[in-house]
Amino acid sequence: MESARENLERYLDIEGILNRFFGLFDFCLTGCVLPELKRNGNQPFAACCKDRYYKVYDLDHPSFDLLREKRESLYGPPEDVTDSSLISPCEYHTSTGCVLTTCKSPICLAFMCRKSIDALRDDYGIYTYDYLGFNYALEWILTGDMSLPDYEEFRQSCLDMINTIEKKSALAG
Repeated sequence: MESARENLERYLDIEGILNRFFGLFDFCLTGCVLPELKRNGNQPFAACCKDRYYKVYDLDHPSFDLLREKRESLYGPPEDVTDSSLISPCEYHTSTGCVLTTCKSPICLAFMCRKSIDALRDDYGIYTYDYLGFNYALEWILTGDMSLPDYEEFRQSCLDMINTIEKKSALAG
């Protein structure tokens, strides 16, 4: 059994990879946020952030405690976040969106709406993204319930998605 700190390190490694993936895929901004802002006269909106998901879904586990501590050391406790928006119950959601660039909860990190998953399939032929499956995988990484070989396989599958997007983007550009 791995230590909570080692589990957190693996989780943060995957988070970095997934942040890179979401940055390349860029559906949330271009396919959701910008069109909605245009439709509603640039009024802020909550998009998919409709609850304090980090409180609702985080597990009672030492690795989750470490994740929370690291998040709060970087961004402050949720109740102290300035510019919290009134459009989302999540304190980390401000008028410009989520302030968390790292240390997100698994549910927040993994989430992709149906429309974005369809775009991932249609635009890139990636059919392996299942947000609930990713959420559980991220939880298992944090709790230590995912074996090292399974972690390495999951990590590689995330890198493969990045590679697929990069290849398709290079061909198109």
